[in-house]
Amino acid sequence: MTDTRWQVPTASPTLEQGHAHVWRIQLNDDDDSATHFANLSHEERTRAGRLQSPHHARRYTIAHGMLRHILSLYTGVRADALIFAMGEFGKPYLSHPESAGSRFAHFNLSHSADLALVAVSKSGEVGVDVEFWRDNVAHLEIAERFFSPAEREWLRALHGNTHGVMRGFFSGWSRKEAYIKASGLGISRGLNHFDMSLEPNKPAILADRHDAQGTTRWAIADIDVGARYSAAIVATAPLSIVRLYDASAFDIPKLDASVPDASHS
Repeated sequence: MTDTRWQVPTASPTLEQGHAHVWRIQLNDDDDSATHFANLSHEERTRAGRLQSPHHARRYTIAHGMLRHILSLYTGVRADALIFAMGEFGKPYLSHPESAGSRFAHFNLSHSADLALVAVSKSGEVGVDVEFWRDNVAHLEIAERFFSPAEREWLRALHGNTHGVMRGFFSGWSRKEAYIKASGLGISRGLNHFDMSLEPNKPAILADRHDAQGTTRWAIADIDVGARYSAAIVATAPLSIVRLYDASAFDIPKLDASVPDASHS
């Protein structure tokens, strides 16, 4: 079950088997982006510097800086000491500074417009996606290119219902993105080999023609992040509880000061 309230987290959130935590980050806050920038790796700073828009660079800095602060609460490693590595298909994972290659926290990051989400799981791989509802998108045309035949048929049936098409499209897109991110395969297999329910409040993985056990291997849940957004989390089953935390509700940099630097322990 998914909590419907966004809670103020504690300094040491407890993550149990079968649970996942989702953190909501406001990217339009008057945040101290300099603090976040100081905790980024050289590669992350370089990437932020390559973004032509200062607005987009600031969003990137806050999202990735907050990701580091959040993960530091679970791992006990200082935000600036966390080391990320990449899987075969580009999905990042954590490597402990003293035991390179060990995966000890499953996480995923997504951002769209003014929001970012970080999902954390102890039980296994996790994927999260958030999508802002954009009006200037050819929803049906994009669905014809990337959605499965069953999903396209469902959307075509809503032709003439502009709001219904947009809601169905972004609900489906967020669920499909979360699914391929959880698998770690990314876009390598495309988006049309599996069928996802597009009906709001009825998230379900209906079929995966590349993974016969996909419908039972993974659990999916919608996340209500606010008006004109769709978001979903996919995690290794069973997924009994999804807790929602508002990262903007407390001072993560201040809490981070109390986290020991495991790289020097």
